[in-house]
Amino acid sequence: MKTKNILLEIFISFALYWVFIAPLYFFPQLKSGPITYYIFLPAGLKLLTILIFGWRGLIGVALGTFTRLIFTDPTQSMVSWFLVAFSANLAIYVVVEFGLKLFKVDRNLSNLNYYQVVGLATLASILNGSVFAFAVSGLTTSQMSGDLFHSSFVTIMGNFAGNALFVCTALFILQHRIKIINFVNRLKAGIK
Repeated sequence: MKTKNILLEIFISFALYWVFIAPLYFFPQLKSGPITYYIFLPAGLKLLTILIFGWRGLIGVALGTFTRLIFTDPTQSMVSWFLVAFSANLAIYVVVEFGLKLFKVDRNLSNLNYYQVVGLATLASILNGSVFAFAVSGLTTSQMSGDLFHSSFVTIMGNFAGNALFVCTALFILQHRIKIINFVNRLKAGIK
């Protein structure tokens, strides 16, 4: 694979992460804590980019998570935020790679089905949320103080809600893509 393609896939993953995280800054009601959310929209996107791009997706979303954490709380050590971002996203990567082998899914994802995506999303939510909460608790100062189990559970549920919303929206679009394309074409014809 060419270096240009590798960098492009990393950049796409990073940029898409920020496309999905940016709206959350406009809805503070979705925040469950300083760095956690009740609905974490990028969770599904992280799963998708890692499914499609593999380790390049991992690097892109880890960099996206790292920059978000620095932006959210610049008082913490950059090394700590890097370790939190990388370890939490590595958890998703491990789930994806192990899950694809377990489900015998081709690397081009041609035989990936709905139930496998739901299974991967559920496992990714649990592992990513747990690793994130434990890493933040262990590597930073008082970001997730108090009951670690509660913080972990809130993070897992936020990831699960984000995954569910993302997966449901993606499946709806895929199932109704012909109707959506026809609707967009009618809109374009009406504008002309």
